[in-house]
Amino acid sequence: MSAFFDYLRNITYYLLFASLVGLVAPTGKYRKYISWVMGLVLLVLLLQPILSITGGQIPVTQWFDGILSQPTHSDENTYEYWRDTHLAAAFEEQLRTQVSGLLSHENITLHEATFSYTEDFGRLTNVRLTVSQEEESRRVPFIRIEPVQIQRDDPPKDPLIEKVKNLIAEFYNLPHSHIHVKIYT
Repeated sequence: MSAFFDYLRNITYYLLFASLVGLVAPTGKYRKYISWVMGLVLLVLLLQPILSITGGQIPVTQWFDGILSQPTHSDENTYEYWRDTHLAAAFEEQLRTQVSGLLSHENITLHEATFSYTEDFGRLTNVRLTVSQEEESRRVPFIRIEPVQIQRDDPPKDPLIEKVKNLIAEFYNLPHSHIHVKIYT
């Protein structure tokens, strides 16, 4: 018997909610759509006992999960959620702007940047950059002499990569082993 009263109570609450929405709803062309949706939900609520007897079920509560409910966070996780979504993106954008400005003084263009940092944003731990540099216009000499290449075990260091590593290491106080630079081609 209590299931019947719960059923009546749910319909009563829904009718009160629907009348409140009807009062608040805008007038004009959207009012008929709001009435149509409200009537459809009322029809499903009225059919729930019949469907439960026959074994069918319409999950009314799952229809509006993506629309009406916002992700909830407990008070202790609110800061972590905000930090992970908004603060980290703003911090990375600020780092990207700083590095781009630092490199632009040396006529180096930043194409991609990936940063690793401590959880409290206090210190950078790793930097990966893709950069390029436009060569300055030089006069071509009349006679061109090709340099002789000496084969060594270590590959020759690119001066652009070394320049970028030195700038980033000095500015952010990072060791060279934590800075990875790739030249954009």
